[in-house]
Amino acid sequence: MTGEYPEVAVEEPHDKEPEAEDAEIAEESLDDDADDDPKSQKVDPVEQTARKTYPMREVSLSLPFLKEDLRFNWLVSILGLAFLWGLSIFCMTHPDAKAILSGWYDTTIQYFTWFYVLGNPVMTFYIFWVAYRFGHIKLGPKDAEPEFSDVSYFAMLFSAGVGVGLFFYGVSEPLTHATSSNYITAPGYRNQDENDQWALNITMYHWGFAGWSPYLVMAISAALASYRFGLPLTIRSSFYPIFGDYCWGWIGDFIDAWSIVMTVAGVCTSLGLGTMQLATGMTRLGWIDPNSNSTTIYVIIIWVITAFATLSVVSGLKVGIKILSLLGFGLGCLILFLSFVMEKSYFLLNLLVQTTGVYLQWNIFQLPFWTSAFGGLEEGEGRAIDEKSAPSEWMGWWTVFYMAWWVSWACFVGLFIARISKNRTLRSVIVGCFVAPTAYALIWFSFMGGIGLRQQRQALELEKLGTDFFADPNYFESTYSEYCYDVPQDDVIVNGETVFTNTLPGITPVCMQDANDSNNSWFNVMYSFSYPGTGPGGDFGGFGQFMSGISIVTLAIYFITSSDSGSLVVDTLACNGAEKHHWLQRVFWAFTEGAVATGLLVAGGNDALGALQTASIVFGLPFNFFIFFMCWSINQMCTTIEEHGDGDIDAKLMLPKKTWQM
Repeated sequence: MTGEYPEVAVEEPHDKEPEAEDAEIAEESLDDDADDDPKSQKVDPVEQTARKTYPMREVSLSLPFLKEDLRFNWLVSILGLAFLWGLSIFCMTHPDAKAILSGWYDTTIQYFTWFYVLGNPVMTFYIFWVAYRFGHIKLGPKDAEPEFSDVSYFAMLFSAGVGVGLFFYGVSEPLTHATSSNYITAPGYRNQDENDQWALNITMYHWGFAGWSPYLVMAISAALASYRFGLPLTIRSSFYPIFGDYCWGWIGDFIDAWSIVMTVAGVCTSLGLGTMQLATGMTRLGWIDPNSNSTTIYVIIIWVITAFATLSVVSGLKVGIKILSLLGFGLGCLILFLSFVMEKSYFLLNLLVQTTGVYLQWNIFQLPFWTSAFGGLEEGEGRAIDEKSAPSEWMGWWTVFYMAWWVSWACFVGLFIARISKNRTLRSVIVGCFVAPTAYALIWFSFMGGIGLRQQRQALELEKLGTDFFADPNYFESTYSEYCYDVPQDDVIVNGETVFTNTLPGITPVCMQDANDSNNSWFNVMYSFSYPGTGPGGDFGGFGQFMSGISIVTLAIYFITSSDSGSLVVDTLACNGAEKHHWLQRVFWAFTEGAVATGLLVAGGNDALGALQTASIVFGLPFNFFIFFMCWSINQMCTTIEEHGDGDIDAKLMLPKKTWQM
């Protein structure tokens, strides 16, 4: 294909590609309506200019009870809703939906593990290179100040990106890696200390640079296109250096519609799965009757979160989302601090330093390229005869799942980061969204995961103590759970010999990991701060309820910020990147997220949610390819900015000299 990009100026309607021509016809019709409608005088002149410069499809609806018109891209909205609800209905109604989609997922893992694994470190190294080579470039005018302070900025991106996951996996993932078979534990030649440290290391690999790499590529490409070249703040704009003005036609509509599906599917599955953890915590606190209908409880929780998320997104980015993000981040830091000071603090500091060193040694060049190639072989294909290989599915269960999940969330989180990064330099964005979250994750998992691992080791110690000295492994077992053990608050003396000394009184019970109930892992740690026999009359109830209550509130806030951030991003995509859009449209998308999550839970429960989650990962595979094209776009945009200096730059200047035409 040769030739030149088509011109898309409104003044010259001839010689245009069909998509741009259709968009201009819709725009001219829109302008004709505006001549007869006095409401059109209130349209922001900047946005009006943007619509004429980049003629994307748009419809304007006037409703008698609204002072302002509803403006949105009808094709993007319809495509996104149709595919989203079609996929959701399939997951709800088809009895074998999860099995079918799991089959697709297994096939994807089988043939593309190498691609998922290789793609992530390539993005990581590319981000570091951008910080070194183009870090001085600013996302806005030279003298403009960032919209948000550094603290607000970090709290907002953290809440949208990983806030929920740190609570869900903060304790349970290290415990799972320490007790289940993987490529570290399966060989059997490492001791318990090594296995536990590697459990933290694998967890940090999944939650460190690997998680933020796709987010940042998406964020930087969209932010450069919007804040330096004046393009709409949408995913399609990231591809302008490649597709040129074709971005404003059906190609761009498809990209943005697909992004809407990925965003809503990701938010909905997280909302549904997180609802189960919230219900677990509230049941533990006695706020919910354990005999009540679980589905009804889940639906109530989802709609309470949706209601608060709707209020937040309607109040705007600088009010609701910002305040809730700061509140959630502050409460999370409070939980982290209290857990640190009540547990064995010096042990946790030792573990933090040790884990940081292991992370820098292994998780930059070695683990990011580990595909477990031999461990993936099945019997009959050359599987290890010593039976010391990890399960062949392990990479698909964990590492590849994470790499795919980060990419599937990149549309949502990346565009949200782009939205709040205006007037920052690329270097400050990379430090704030790449280095700082990884450092915080190191502290979080070293402390919370370290507490879980220490308490599990103490539980195993008590089990062995019961076997050796009382001929009963369950001698110290807690009445709460068979996986938990009551820690003696005084020395245990057998035949005049002290066999157990408690140097950390007040921390009891301690629990091992229950593979069938990972939702309780976090709350097991919270309830361990019981301090029995203390307080007036020795009836102090401990910090368990207090810590669990704060955890539930913080987790709910993080879910709210994820939902309202997702609604804001989806509405921005549906409105062709406009920053100002009617509040009713944000309400619509917030309610759509709640409705999809409710439908999945009611119709198919955990299986339906898992099916949608699997589908979003499988269908997110194309975005792995898209992200590499975005890397090229970033390079093209940064080079153009350096060539033409500060100020407004014509987007056509970044197009290659030899162009192509469809």
